[in-house]
Amino acid sequence: MNSKKILIGVSGGIAAYKALDVVSTLRKQGHDVHVVMTEAAKQFINPRTFTSVSGKAVLHEMWPMNSTTLEEGYPHLYPATDVDLFLLMPATANTLAKIAGGFGSDLLSTCCLSLPTSCVKIFCPSMNVEMWQNPVVQKNSAALEASDWIRIGPESGHLACGMTGEGRLSSIERILEVVQQHVEATKPLEGKTVLILSGPTREHLDPVRFIGNPSSGLMGQALAHEAAQLGANVEFVTGPVPDDHLPQNDQIHLHPVVGALEMLETSRKLLTQAHAVIYVAAVSDYRPQNPLDQKMPKQEHAFELKLIPNPDISATLNQEKSNDVFSIGFALQTDDGENQARKKYSAKHLDGIVLNYSDSMGSASGHFSYLSSQAGEFENWGALSKVDVARKILAKLPHTH
Repeated sequence: MNSKKILIGVSGGIAAYKALDVVSTLRKQGHDVHVVMTEAAKQFINPRTFTSVSGKAVLHEMWPMNSTTLEEGYPHLYPATDVDLFLLMPATANTLAKIAGGFGSDLLSTCCLSLPTSCVKIFCPSMNVEMWQNPVVQKNSAALEASDWIRIGPESGHLACGMTGEGRLSSIERILEVVQQHVEATKPLEGKTVLILSGPTREHLDPVRFIGNPSSGLMGQALAHEAAQLGANVEFVTGPVPDDHLPQNDQIHLHPVVGALEMLETSRKLLTQAHAVIYVAAVSDYRPQNPLDQKMPKQEHAFELKLIPNPDISATLNQEKSNDVFSIGFALQTDDGENQARKKYSAKHLDGIVLNYSDSMGSASGHFSYLSSQAGEFENWGALSKVDVARKILAKLPHTH
């Protein structure tokens, strides 16, 4: 096994003592394990206890006295800037809020700001059931997952506060299993280029009015982040979405567009270098035949607007791509979903198609199914977060097997 540099962040929850077993096990496996603690965590465990099991001085002071080396003087940078994996356990509501908000108000949260983009980041929530179900906490957790963090748990069960419900730290065995997977993980898409078409398109009637749809771009964002985690170079063609719905990673190259014709032409240029293409964009089916250069004045009477069809981007590009480029499309349906998805799958010459419903629009989750020639029938994935869906989709690419 290759030795990895691992930093474990411990925040102030009753489950903090369970991190001792994880630190001990990882050290016995030959990894270089470091620990950073919050002030609240020190109320549950003395830092010397972690020092004894890790063999390293524990980071717990933002401004250490009598530092004699560069590393000792900048504990928020070393070893954080050079670790392969960061594990936050337990992840309390307060610490989740700091990390999701980008705050560096203590040593642990500042270390998180210093992690390299290549670092695998894992968090294990543990808190009271009411706290975990609080919408703000859920939003912070979803924000971390959208930023390439991997969540483990929490589990349901009896809590230290006396309540029963979701909020228990996942088992040590489960946490170590996930860590092990990522410690030993290869980059199955290393050296490959994935082209992703995402977001809505806008078809302008005039400079200030347009025909569009409420696509949020969150599914495309999740796909881009996960593909980059697997080592892919991602060419990301996106219609207009909020900046916080855009993926951010050195391996992701953004190509903003507005209308369907622009999306087609931009994607066509990128298709020649792609090994796989995923069509998740919500492309407007029609555009105004005669868009105006100036804003149309308001009129008191009705007017007719003539619309003409936009090209079918996925069908067009799939006719032009080479046979070894794997393509997956999406079908958002409100009724007769499977039959409609089957028709699109055949008509567009796709290798796979994801069926989703209106509950996924603008949401971080939804109900999803998948069809391919290999599957034969629809795989019902059920209700999943878009991050989990992205992982399942990318696992379908032949380069990940």
